[in-house]
Amino acid sequence: MKTKRFARTSARLPRRGHVLVTITVVDENGFTSQYETVQTPVGALREGVAAIHLAAVEADAAADADSA
Repeated sequence: MKTKRFARTSARLPRRGHVLVTITVVDENGFTSQYETVQTPVGALREGVAAIHLAAVEADAAADADSA
């Protein structure tokens, strides 16, 4: 039985311990900004995502406190 191979989306692969990251941001007005793909260590990506998550939780809590 033959397996189907998927075409690679990028010929560029990250080196060991790194990931390729593209960040897309949508603001409150619906404008979308897409940043260049960068290669970063996995640990830095995890720390960055954790910081964004914590900031979002704090912003949600502040918004809830303001509306109450």
